[in-house]
Amino acid sequence: MLGKSREKILVLFQLMLLSTEMSLQESIVGFIGDSVVLECSSGQPELTVQDITVRWRHNNLNVYDIINGQVSVEGQNQAYKNRADTFPDEYKNGNFSLKLNNLQHSDKGSYTCYIINESKYKSVNLIVEELSHRFFCAGPEPG
Repeated sequence: MLGKSREKILVLFQLMLLSTEMSLQESIVGFIGDSVVLECSSGQPELTVQDITVRWRHNNLNVYDIINGQVSVEGQNQAYKNRADTFPDEYKNGNFSLKLNNLQHSDKGSYTCYIINESKYKSVNLIVEELSHRFFCAGPEPG
């Protein structure tokens, strides 16, 4: 039990350290019911998978965790259950991108990818629009 508490304190401390570093934020547009990939990558080539810890957060909610190179959905917010995924075969290449499926209005906002081992984070702003905004009319349909 003490080990879990110590681990939580360590994680909070690491997240506080990360919050002092500068982050670039990009925006990406997704559509209701579609999927979107939020990019996050390491600057280190040829990573040792077992040493990788990455945390995805949205409005302080646990979206997805990769702990010691393994997917962990323990503590994952229910809103992301069976909708959030990553690309485990790409971890060794430093790709920790998050795929979010079946987009909902509540998914909009800032997502943060924390790469704990590098004390690095990246924020992505997700804009969620109605599917009808995806298409536009350029004239009458042929036929």
